[in-house]
Amino acid sequence: MRCLPLLLLACLSAAVRAQETAPPPDPLLEAGHCLVTAPQDPLHLAHDNPYELELGFYTPGAKSDHSQDMLYVANYTTPVHSQGMVFVFLIQGKGSHRVLDLQYVTQFHQSDDGSQQLQLVDPAFGGIGTQDGIVAAIRQIGFHTWTIPVADLRNRAASAQCSYDTDVE
Repeated sequence: MRCLPLLLLACLSAAVRAQETAPPPDPLLEAGHCLVTAPQDPLHLAHDNPYELELGFYTPGAKSDHSQDMLYVANYTTPVHSQGMVFVFLIQGKGSHRVLDLQYVTQFHQSDDGSQQLQLVDPAFGGIGTQDGIVAAIRQIGFHTWTIPVADLRNRAASAQCSYDTDVE
């Protein structure tokens, strides 16, 4: 009976650290490259200087207009995924003509009241639909993340063009 708390702690620790074992997919690497090379430094790399990032992504599926898709990328800043940042990209074009256009950047955290409700710190412009889409993406990503060295993202050959909205910081 004394081992039960230790067993539970070990299981919880394993669940918290659960990450994908497969290599990171290209859309995540492309978006990560755009984020670490962005002139606005949306990841605050100059200040925080992290060695690696814990990133996850979500694409909501094909749109009726197949020339544009959304890509949500979450950068978790705590091991239990209770806070971080979400980056929303609009993907335009196909193949070598693909452009990742960063549309929104927002921070999130779980509420402190025990409900684990996600809250956007600085809600993105675009209304309730945009905010609901961001929260849904965070939930979809969950613990499906990859730990990627910043240097690997920086040194990656660009396979898509990066574009940044001038209002995105």
